[in-house]
Amino acid sequence: MLKKVTIFLGLLITLNLNAMTIRDLFQSLKNQPISKKDEMSLKIAQLSKKQAQDRLFPKIYGIVSYEHFNRPSSMRPVLPTETSERLRNGDPLPFSQNITKFGLSFDFPVFVKSLYTIKDKANMLKLAEKEKIKINFIQREATILGADANLKYLEKLSLALQAKRKSLMKMREDIYLKVKNGRLPQIALVKIDENLNNIDIAQNKININKNALENVIYTLSGVKIKQSIDFEQQRGINKDKFFALLPLKAVLKAKKLGLQASQESLYPSLFLKANYAQSYADGYNNDKSLHTDFGSIGLSLSIPIFDKTKYTNIQKSRVAYEREMLNIADVKHSLKSKVIKIEKDLKLLKVSKKLAKKSVKINKKLLKVAQVAYENQRMTEEEYLRYENALFNARASVAEIEAKKWQDIATLAVIYGNDLEEVVK
Repeated sequence: MLKKVTIFLGLLITLNLNAMTIRDLFQSLKNQPISKKDEMSLKIAQLSKKQAQDRLFPKIYGIVSYEHFNRPSSMRPVLPTETSERLRNGDPLPFSQNITKFGLSFDFPVFVKSLYTIKDKANMLKLAEKEKIKINFIQREATILGADANLKYLEKLSLALQAKRKSLMKMREDIYLKVKNGRLPQIALVKIDENLNNIDIAQNKININKNALENVIYTLSGVKIKQSIDFEQQRGINKDKFFALLPLKAVLKAKKLGLQASQESLYPSLFLKANYAQSYADGYNNDKSLHTDFGSIGLSLSIPIFDKTKYTNIQKSRVAYEREMLNIADVKHSLKSKVIKIEKDLKLLKVSKKLAKKSVKINKKLLKVAQVAYENQRMTEEEYLRYENALFNARASVAEIEAKKWQDIATLAVIYGNDLEEVVK
């Protein structure tokens, strides 16, 4: 009964592993903290855009103040006729050493050209952040895909090692009998044991590398896997444009708008300003309590005649813009070079894979011939082991070429902004 349960659980685990697809890993990636953190970055960019728009709105402040003067100060302007009349009636004059005020302040930018440009700049930076987030996500997809492809390569490498080990173990049995019967020296057994030990060392290194790749996938997707996930290409890479350049181009436009805004800071600015306050104090002439109010409204035109910092800021913005242009040119050249290399590599890898598979077939045949020759003592142990190593290397080459192909495809997907969820299945 226990044996049946064990078999059932083993089958269940296998089915669960097979049920996991590469797209499941990509979907899981979307829900990981690293992806959520990017969403927060976009929200910050949206708020920065809103903050730039908010500068076009009026500012209204409530004002409460208490002031003490070393001599009586005016609470509001007073006409000469009002002063005479108040003195005749014994009313307090609006002057005091201690004045309490409650009021409102209103400030509205009727026309400040640079504010509109700054708003457009913030919008460009938001677009750059959005495109950067997409690139970041595709890069993580590419990392997962590359890790899974390398994991598949290591698994095939492990299978090749197991096949080699199985062959050498059979060979060891024959050598052991020959050594025991005195037909071969003891050193022959030592040599074969050394090769078996080297296989175990290689297998252990493979296990270490597999563990590292599994951890990469778990770190990005939050999914623990014990074996690689099979996938295949669903469609080719859409090569319309270098999507990797789009965030940089948006930043370049933002830098250009920043330069424009710094130049527009030299333009005249028009503001509508208003103030209203109610003042409370004791009149200085008779100490009677006094309550009065005063308000003003008007347009203010600010003309920057000379402000050295504005000219320096223009120069700084121009240098930042020109530097970004050079950065884009450099990245564009780098991407072009990388694409040329990858596309050539993919063609060569296709030929290499065909040749490597052919090499596997040839080395299998050669190994069979070598086995017969060794058994008939027409070949030394060292010569025979070379054929074992040749077959292993041929099998490893096929797996390595396949892994390299997927790494190149993943890199192209990042450069051209192709969501790998649509490219593979």
